[in-house]
Amino acid sequence: MKILSNILLAATLLLGTSCLNQEDGETIPGIKGPKINVQDGKVIVTVELAQIVSEGGATFPIPKLDRSELTVGGTLDGGTIIRAAFDLKDVDSDDFRVVPHQTLPDGRQFPFLIDGTLPAVAINVPKAKDMTFYASSKLFGFFLPLTLPDDFNVGIHYKIVINGKDYGIVSLIHPDSSGNGAGVVVLMTLDSMRDNPEFKKLLKISKRNKSRLY
Repeated sequence: MKILSNILLAATLLLGTSCLNQEDGETIPGIKGPKINVQDGKVIVTVELAQIVSEGGATFPIPKLDRSELTVGGTLDGGTIIRAAFDLKDVDSDDFRVVPHQTLPDGRQFPFLIDGTLPAVAINVPKAKDMTFYASSKLFGFFLPLTLPDDFNVGIHYKIVINGKDYGIVSLIHPDSSGNGAGVVVLMTLDSMRDNPEFKKLLKISKRNKSRLY
């Protein structure tokens, strides 16, 4: 457990030296990130939760995504760091090309989409903070449940901008009328990665230097 926490801390410190110049989005109370990096041919999405204490650490496979995984661990300042390592090859099969339309885990609509639904395969991982992953040939992301005050009704939405180009969106979901269902959504548009020669080159380079975080 201690070794895992040290590895996660080292990854956090390396984020500031990434080759990917990610613009800062709006500030979400208690959350640092998401931060996008590349390592070993995978897209790394890191979120740090300042007010949630992690009891040890663990790495979880993401069902249906054979090459991808999720790691949850603690930071030295008492928070929790969540690190999703996603391999684009996981969504290259027919299973992820024609997919159903999904809503948020509690059935509410996504606030930043025209029809409120997301064409993707929804994958829930209860042991990993009850996160729900969304994946298709066009997108990858997740919903991370959070505890917010019942009277918190501010919607925060902003684009993930890397090297001046849009790669996705972040959205803070406020609680429903019963005070449930709050969380943060992180979604990445995969075509923007596939169509960017610089990003594709970085993915290949990272396979040669597997231990380095770009």
